[in-house]
Amino acid sequence: MTLTQEQRISVIKHAYENSRKVSSSQSVEDFISEIKSQEVLSEHGLVDAQLHDLEDEMSLFIYDPCAEDIDEEDDNFGISDEMKGLYS
Repeated sequence: MTLTQEQRISVIKHAYENSRKVSSSQSVEDFISEIKSQEVLSEHGLVDAQLHDLEDEMSLFIYDPCAEDIDEEDDNFGISDEMKGLYS
């Protein structure tokens, strides 16, 4: 079946109009965002860490000296008599 030029133009017109109605899904937008991020990183590389970035990261690490005093190997496990028999 051969289409006339007017029929082909009509098919293309309808396909174009239908494509304009479709909204992009979140996964497509995420994919595009990821590709653009990769392009920026490949062109400019990583940005040097700023002081406020380091302070934000350091705030996540809280040193607790009593955590080093705990030795899990010294704690007794609550093992049933049946399980103790397996390890004896």
